[in-house]
Amino acid sequence: MTTYPYFRTLAASKTLGIDYDIKNRYGVGDYLVYIAIHGGAIEPPTSQLATYCADTTGAYYCFEGLSDLTADTLALPAVTFDEPFCQVNVGNSSRAISFRGVEDQRESEEVVYISGLDDVLVSLLTQELTTAGFVCDTPPLRFEGSDPRNIVNKTRINAGVQLDLTRSLRESFYASGDLSQASVNNPANRLTPFFAFGDAVKRAAAQVPLSVDEEEVPPVISATGPADTSASVAIRTPFEIDHTGAVASTTDQREQLLDRVHALVGTLPGERVMRATYGVPTSAALFAVNAEAAHAQLERAVLDAVAQFEKSAVVNAVVADVDNELGTVNVNVQVSRNDTPGAEQDTVRTVGVLVGGTVVATGG
Repeated sequence: MTTYPYFRTLAASKTLGIDYDIKNRYGVGDYLVYIAIHGGAIEPPTSQLATYCADTTGAYYCFEGLSDLTADTLALPAVTFDEPFCQVNVGNSSRAISFRGVEDQRESEEVVYISGLDDVLVSLLTQELTTAGFVCDTPPLRFEGSDPRNIVNKTRINAGVQLDLTRSLRESFYASGDLSQASVNNPANRLTPFFAFGDAVKRAAAQVPLSVDEEEVPPVISATGPADTSASVAIRTPFEIDHTGAVASTTDQREQLLDRVHALVGTLPGERVMRATYGVPTSAALFAVNAEAAHAQLERAVLDAVAQFEKSAVVNAVVADVDNELGTVNVNVQVSRNDTPGAEQDTVRTVGVLVGGTVVATGG
């Protein structure tokens, strides 16, 4: 049962932390990501499989329903799944494996349906899971594993694999076949088949190449022409909604760099709990003895912060406008990418800061 066609429609009526939760860990470099878009109470234990396979360092994403009673209404279609963290994580990955639960005419049988556009990984998963004693089959046509629109196929190679597990198979993973959240959230309830299944998936994943050769990436043809399949996707900062109602994102590396530097300059050290030193102490310039001292102080602070947190950027100029009467400081930073010699300088949107560090305005 699906009530919401898109994440943005779901988010408009449901509350994060009460109705649903999102767990996400990005990968580094060329990586494989495990996803559970119907995680938590929606189709248990897909979240547990994704995080188990990712282990302590791998990439994963879980969209989780938090209530056993209403979770099935949160099952967004895989072909229109537009939650931005998932889009970014899958979009930056080399390969992806999606875990889903399914209930069909064979739900009384312990079967895993394997589908997707990543033929190499499909073959490896079929081989490893069959060797481990699991029954593998191709899915009914109504499953969208081989649909190019499926979120699992939105990787850098435009291909992924979807594993649809019948309810009986999932019940075999837990004591007494209990798939309630109280049961699946307790690792002590996991039985041998859970580990056998997860380990087989990990063995298959370990054999697949992750480096992406741009010449081997199949082109995606759209109404506007071939897509840039080598580009990574990033959420725009400051956070905004685009003209379609979705979270704004960009594949333009220049824009991504500008956004990151903009976020860095607009953040005061201490504002990010897990990165206490991240940011630029812009408000401190308001207490400099004169404009020249304020400019020098800001320039040094920006240069140091960019050198520490944005190593791909080169600062070409820092222009500061301190207004002691209004108690504001505006910082304009010009940067270029250090891997593009002679690149045109790009101007980061101006960051306006009040005494105390409150960002009051950003502009072009």
